[in-house]
Amino acid sequence: MKAPLAQYPGMNRFVLDWLNGDERFLRRNTRVDDGAPAASRPVRWLPAGLTAALKQSNKQWGLFVGDQLEKWASGGTLTIIAGQQVGFAGGPLYTLAKIASLVRFKRDMEKNGVPVTAFFWLATEDHDFDEVARLNVPASDRQLDLLCIRAVRTAESRVAVGSQPVPEELIAQLLAMYEIPRPAWLREGITFRDSFAELIAEMFGSEIILVDALLPELRRAGAPLFDKIRANHDQIQKKLHDRARELDSAGYSEQVIARDGNEYTLFFELDEHGRRSLAKADTPPERTSTSALTRPLLQDFVLQPDIFVGGPAEVAYYAQISPLHEMLGVPMPRVALRGHVLVAPKRVVKAIDRLSIQPREIFTNADAILAEREPEAVAKVRALADEGKRELMQRIAQIGELALPAEHSLAGSIQRSVGHLEYHFDKLAERAVKGLVRKDRERHAAVREVVTTLYPDRHVQDRVVSWFAYWCRFREVLIERVIEEVEPDSAYFKVISL
Repeated sequence: MKAPLAQYPGMNRFVLDWLNGDERFLRRNTRVDDGAPAASRPVRWLPAGLTAALKQSNKQWGLFVGDQLEKWASGGTLTIIAGQQVGFAGGPLYTLAKIASLVRFKRDMEKNGVPVTAFFWLATEDHDFDEVARLNVPASDRQLDLLCIRAVRTAESRVAVGSQPVPEELIAQLLAMYEIPRPAWLREGITFRDSFAELIAEMFGSEIILVDALLPELRRAGAPLFDKIRANHDQIQKKLHDRARELDSAGYSEQVIARDGNEYTLFFELDEHGRRSLAKADTPPERTSTSALTRPLLQDFVLQPDIFVGGPAEVAYYAQISPLHEMLGVPMPRVALRGHVLVAPKRVVKAIDRLSIQPREIFTNADAILAEREPEAVAKVRALADEGKRELMQRIAQIGELALPAEHSLAGSIQRSVGHLEYHFDKLAERAVKGLVRKDRERHAAVREVVTTLYPDRHVQDRVVSWFAYWCRFREVLIERVIEEVEPDSAYFKVISL
């Protein structure tokens, strides 16, 4: 199944307009390659030690990417990048969709003779523990209910999550759920960063290079940018406020609002324990943590990507900060939307086809879908109910015609009675209809499974459900099917059969 993203619940309206060609706030360049042969691309400016640090950190996670990094540093490849929080056990399905979008871009371009280096930015400075340490998984093979595996944070809420150890209670819940031996990426004391990185390395090999956002060499490489942002603080604030007014006038909302309605946060400072506070003017680069608005600028300044692949919120970030790229002299990458995919076992996808369920219907509820495909008896009940109600109203009207001339106060009672009778008549008919609909148990079970698989608890599957849960059942089939079917930078989403 393939359907427009306009039918995907909660899709950012700015992104929909941008996909349809509105370039007022963000350039929409659909070309994959800039056309320049690899030999003519300039050698990248890279601070001393960054390439070696990336090589060493990836080696620690089981990725041997030294040759790739040397080729990239020499300007011999196109650069693409995406990023995400280091969620427990890989996080929700959309994280897999992002990585698959990177790999699909890379494979497609290399088939056309364009060498590519793909980076994945690990957002280790994020401090949302509750989001990182949570996993929603199907409770059984029938997909009908979700179980939430989570840990409660005991440390201070402003601590950067990436360097924190994965709680044992979280690991124990996952291992018990799937009855699997304890893997190395869940060994005792491992951090969220290393656990996520080793899992991704195991799944994707060296097709992507991982970048730790808190790598000291990366922060030092960003020092000139940090200095420039601080030196232009007032001008940056003005440009962001001006862009906010422009977006509001166009009917859009800015992704990041000003603190206390006045000033946008640009930097934080991390202390030796990873606790976050607002940065000071003399915060050293190694202690500087970017905000949602300055993280893309750091990424684009240091790694100089040709293409950035992001989710809807990240695309909207670029619309908000695009005036800053030119002002700060940071090259703007081509921005592409990650592919949107939902996954389901074959029987669920077959049920969608068998029952002719349309994409818009998936994001409603089982009763609504069934009502559209009600059995013949339901139509008869509705017809009888309508006929009976008409006859009843006719009789009440006749009573009124006979009695009102003699009893004028009867008019109010008749009106109240009509309302009560109509209500109870409709409720009786509706109960009969629901009973008939639910009587068709096999069909009801199939429809319910479709909805609970793809729209569990009224949330789109890829935003909340763990991809690792599906990997435990389908293994490499899941990874390759998502890479094969994902369509990055597309105005459509897909439901993939596993």
